[in-house]
Amino acid sequence: MPEVCAATDGQLRFRTQETLRFGDQDVQGHINNAVYSTLLECNRVAFQTTGKCLVLEPTQNVVVAAIAIDFLRELHWPATVEIRLGVTRIGRSSFDFAQEIWLGETRVSRARSTQVLMVRATRKPTPLSEDQRQQLSDWFTS
Repeated sequence: MPEVCAATDGQLRFRTQETLRFGDQDVQGHINNAVYSTLLECNRVAFQTTGKCLVLEPTQNVVVAAIAIDFLRELHWPATVEIRLGVTRIGRSSFDFAQEIWLGETRVSRARSTQVLMVRATRKPTPLSEDQRQQLSDWFTS
């Protein structure tokens, strides 16, 4: 599991780090655009599994309903990137994340996604509990 950074400056306070792999490169010599999605996924999964940010019931899981990624700069191997996350909306059974990928002081990508809380057995949306709503609101960004 990636390290969860304790830094709280800026709006997207949940932070993880990922090391880029040689195999993440494409024929043009930069990190393939599909890898950005994987980096963002690792950050979201860490947010949902650290036990500190969003506590799920054993009968629940979270799925991605929508995602949009803006590619702002190229990434090159070797490097370690920081992925940042904040909550931008809390609905009845869904919530939205804003995420960014940073290489040092340079933002290389930003993304927006909608997550839906589901019951594992039925695969149907289920309302967020008051505790879950509070947990998400702790990470709210304007």
